[in-house]
Amino acid sequence: MLFADIKKLKTLIYGFAMTLLLTGCGAEKNVLYIQNAAPEEVVASIEHSQIKVEPGDELMIFVSCDDLETSQKLSLMAGQRRPDFNNTYTTSITLPYLVNDKGDIDMPNLGAVHVAGLTRQQVANLVAQRVVDAKMAKPGTVNVTVNFSNMTFSALGEVAKPGTFNITDDRLTVLEALSMAGDLTIHGRRDKVWVIREDKAGNRTTHLLDLRTTDFMKSPAYYIEQNDVIYVEPDEVRAGQSTLNENTFKSVSFWTSFVSIAISLTTMIVTLTRK
Repeated sequence: MLFADIKKLKTLIYGFAMTLLLTGCGAEKNVLYIQNAAPEEVVASIEHSQIKVEPGDELMIFVSCDDLETSQKLSLMAGQRRPDFNNTYTTSITLPYLVNDKGDIDMPNLGAVHVAGLTRQQVANLVAQRVVDAKMAKPGTVNVTVNFSNMTFSALGEVAKPGTFNITDDRLTVLEALSMAGDLTIHGRRDKVWVIREDKAGNRTTHLLDLRTTDFMKSPAYYIEQNDVIYVEPDEVRAGQSTLNENTFKSVSFWTSFVSIAISLTTMIVTLTRK
């Protein structure tokens, strides 16, 4: 009888161990990224197009030329006075240009400059040419740098740091964007990453990405654009927790019950082994 009980106990333990092992293997498949990739494999993604200026964007435009006054005026540099409000300027701040509904920016002495649909470099080239054409600086002395000041994307759902983040470059992949949000949590579904995108007409398009395969690199949402929203769905464990009181696992009664069950199981095992 004793050996039969011990054999049943061993069978129960082995079965429990195998269940944990199989569960771990399944969890690994749900957590790993790009599982079908091979070393040195080349994945052809969609053609990358640089982010272009749209109405509502704010542009930081820095103009450098042989005329200091022209540089400061076109760069929208504003002096800050000392606390005694005298006429001495101590520091300067640079203000952004707002792209209006027509896609134009209004620059001192240059008037309206149409920039919608252009990349940062194209805007820089256009402004430099307009400065030379207006005879505000000599050819070859003008250098223009353009940066976006209000270009952002948002990440929410099962990411470590949900929030809104700045896009500082013309090229930002979805993986880079997720890394800025602290990566997916362990409960984030790698096969359920949504990118919500709004076009100029206000139409919204949703793109579903599966980060477990290389196919997401071919999606139009592989490169993040301004105002994109990334949403990571929770797995079943996290979704199930939402139906429970968040204080369940912090309550004294829960842990009292847990300890009671553990003691009962231990007592049963000891009793069986002593027969």
